[in-house]
Amino acid sequence: MNVAHLLELAAKERGDAPAVVMAATGESISFFDLHWQSGAMAKGLVMNSITPGDRALVMVRPGIQLILVVWACFKAGVIPVLIDPGMGAGNFLKCVGRIRPAALIGIPEAHFLSYVTPWAWPNLQNRVYTTWKAGLFGPTITELIGSPGVDKPRTVLPEDTAAILFTSGSTGPAKGVIYTHGNFSAQVVSLRETYGYRSGQIDVAAFPPFSLFDAALGMTSVIPDLDAANMAATRPEKIAEAITRYGAHNVFGSPVIWRTFAPWAAARGLTFPTVERLMIAGASVPPALIAQLRSLLPNGDVGTPYGATEALPVATVWGRDIERHAPASANGAGTCVGKPAHGVEVRVLAISDEPVADEKVATWLPHGTVGELCVRGPVVTQLYADDGDATERAKIPIDEDQVWHRMGDLGYQDTDGNLWLCGRKAEAVGELYSDCIEGIFNPLCGRTALVGVRGEAWLVIEGPADPALAKRVLDHGRVKRVLFHPSFPVDKRHASKIHRRTLAEWAAKQG
Repeated sequence: MNVAHLLELAAKERGDAPAVVMAATGESISFFDLHWQSGAMAKGLVMNSITPGDRALVMVRPGIQLILVVWACFKAGVIPVLIDPGMGAGNFLKCVGRIRPAALIGIPEAHFLSYVTPWAWPNLQNRVYTTWKAGLFGPTITELIGSPGVDKPRTVLPEDTAAILFTSGSTGPAKGVIYTHGNFSAQVVSLRETYGYRSGQIDVAAFPPFSLFDAALGMTSVIPDLDAANMAATRPEKIAEAITRYGAHNVFGSPVIWRTFAPWAAARGLTFPTVERLMIAGASVPPALIAQLRSLLPNGDVGTPYGATEALPVATVWGRDIERHAPASANGAGTCVGKPAHGVEVRVLAISDEPVADEKVATWLPHGTVGELCVRGPVVTQLYADDGDATERAKIPIDEDQVWHRMGDLGYQDTDGNLWLCGRKAEAVGELYSDCIEGIFNPLCGRTALVGVRGEAWLVIEGPADPALAKRVLDHGRVKRVLFHPSFPVDKRHASKIHRRTLAEWAAKQG
């Protein structure tokens, strides 16, 4: 089934109810209009020679236009490609050159980039502009919506490619993840069953891409006033305003937003009684922040989903359980990420960088033993686009229709079925793991990062130098040296995931 059928069903049920609302301007679009306009745009794509199976790089700013474009691509059978431009121009163009899009749907700056870097776009034949096109060939999005006729979702198979979403590249080269229509449809089911999302609810999507799922779930998506390219600059009053003005049942955002929001709201004695679930994703979250956020939700809880671009959701844990597991985390047990999500199975693989040709020859570890977390299920993607080597390293074949995905994260499963995250495999220092070591020192130091320098385990503390604090850390005997860094480098997507490799390079230069 084409995943766009989910929007068709939502439009029949919700009709003129708002599907997306831009809190900054009040601009909105109803479910009916989102369905109708995306169908008209799908017709326009085909009329302008962007046909089923074509890869279309989408470079549209978060908002109603982006959501329209992606749904139109789904309906037309065109494959939208989403690459995070925050990874830097060089890495971005490498991804473009690898994926070789046939079409570009984007802002004028994106088209200008394609003209001045033609070597990265050898297959580019068709263009669609968000606004003005300065006399260049190709229609605007508005012109596509004005095309005569409306296309219904194209008939596809569950295994047909729906989209290609690139990883952030924060812990290795960015890779294009192939999502099928079956993957997306399974994600919608898993989100509904795992978190209890319901049609008719209001969601404040402080991570704008989640708005695509909102529409499929029949939920109104309120996009708050923020800069998606600079999450750290988000003003807490804008989030609070969106929650209270629209009576939000759900809120979703990156840790960097909530680190500012929680103390700001607490200092003003604010609570948010309409919120049932506040979700945080993108990086590990300190239990103290979870507790502070929970105090703001008299009728709700805080959830921290665990997953990756290749598999989402994998597991989730709620605030009440995070607080219960906090003492174990402070003793080096790692971060509890909860029980597997709906339809997901998890196993733990012996630590190795070598490909595993078949699940029958894999070395699976018992409960309580640290290894690489591997997941299977309908939400798990099977392939990387045009990257057989990456696919071989990350996927363990089960049969022709299923794989185990190697998360690249180290962890274990306890006897109660909870998953515990120990840290990225690539960031381990011998048998010391980032989440385990940092979990010990974060309550004492604030935010810390375990790095490996010349084979030794060093700890970097974010903030001004404090010799007394450094001595207290060294007295634990777990790390060889302590350094202080004014502001950790983080990923562009969530502004929360620490670039430990960059920190390690910086630490090595400190002598």
